[in-house]
Amino acid sequence: MALNSKTLLSILIVDDDSGIIELFRESLTELHFTVFSAGNAKEALHFLAKTKVDCIITDIAMPGMSGVEFISDLKLHGDTTPFFFITGYHDYPLEELNRFKPRAIIFKPFDFEEASLLVKSHLTKIG
Repeated sequence: MALNSKTLLSILIVDDDSGIIELFRESLTELHFTVFSAGNAKEALHFLAKTKVDCIITDIAMPGMSGVEFISDLKLHGDTTPFFFITGYHDYPLEELNRFKPRAIIFKPFDFEEASLLVKSHLTKIG
């Protein structure tokens, strides 16, 4: 899955903070990604049941189903979509997060342009 000017890769952002979604959407759109969003994990699961994406960016702490539970559910069903965790919890046990094999863990607060470039660099290594 090489990234080139003719390929628009799709990214699903899952976060209960609409501000985070919009700032990521702006940065990722500028890098020529197609961006979808979901305000919670259950909405994301419903979306993914109908639509395949190339990458997922998910917050860890969300009401209802956490990002960890969301990724766990995807993996349980054989989904291998690359993903990134984002979190404001700097004391979250990294061992627990790393066992899911995220491409990276992005800690809040972060620069959206830098985070988007990180996502892009990891996606160019896929395939």
